[in-house]
Amino acid sequence: MILKRANVYSENTENEMLHLEQICKDQDNLKGSIFVDTTMNFNQDMNSIFLMYDSNELISLLTIFMPTQQAAEITALTLPTHRGKGHFKVLLAAAVDELIKYEIQEILFVVESQSVTGKQVISHLAADYDFTEYCMRLDAEKYVPLANNRSKYLKPSEKDLEILINLSMKIFKDSYEDTRGMILNIFQSATRDQYLAILNDEMIGMCSSSRDGDEVSIFGFGITPKFRNMGYGYELLHHVVNQLKLSGIREIVIEVDSNNSYAFKLYRKFGFKIEIAFDYYRKKTS
Repeated sequence: MILKRANVYSENTENEMLHLEQICKDQDNLKGSIFVDTTMNFNQDMNSIFLMYDSNELISLLTIFMPTQQAAEITALTLPTHRGKGHFKVLLAAAVDELIKYEIQEILFVVESQSVTGKQVISHLAADYDFTEYCMRLDAEKYVPLANNRSKYLKPSEKDLEILINLSMKIFKDSYEDTRGMILNIFQSATRDQYLAILNDEMIGMCSSSRDGDEVSIFGFGITPKFRNMGYGYELLHHVVNQLKLSGIREIVIEVDSNNSYAFKLYRKFGFKIEIAFDYYRKKTS
């Protein structure tokens, strides 16, 4: 067996990972996809891809998604014919060593809700359930464009970095370092965009989008506390969706965790439907 670690991957490696993923999805009736884009990780030097090979065949993989320093989101897959042989244990040990090196204290194991195999692994790990994240897709038949909008919207540039950092910290309460890294990653990407909502010259909200082929994911969506529960989030979401549709995008998804009931109700009202549910289990790195 050969264990490989990496922080970037080649096109051939990505194809191997997607091939393994498809076999597991067919076997376990899964709908989700592994996150293979490493450019959103807060530290580009950290190894976030761990691959196990038997000869030249990829048989098991583990990926780390870590846009902030707070916790590492871990997803893993093993070919059905190679399960129960300790491959995940080896990959996880290598990943934990990497996280300890960068002083990351917590892990979030991500398991699709209907994954029987995944839940069995979580049981052995004795990780604690934390929350469920819903991946929701916009139902085009239910979407109705908004006639009037009280706010103005613009796409900021990197020169607005400090302004955006302060706004994001006000909305999401993340640290300066984590916030700065996430926003810089958006500006430095050719597939991501940042949106800003302004009301009477005051910045009241922000949102980001990430394009993957014909599909766009909306993330980092929020309104400042002063202007919440007034309909401005609904208007900002309309603006972003309209912009995406004008650019030819038809498939739009958004994620929300089970603890954010307000956002969940907003997205449902807007026309988003639950497509996939992911359960998150927390455990100390040590």
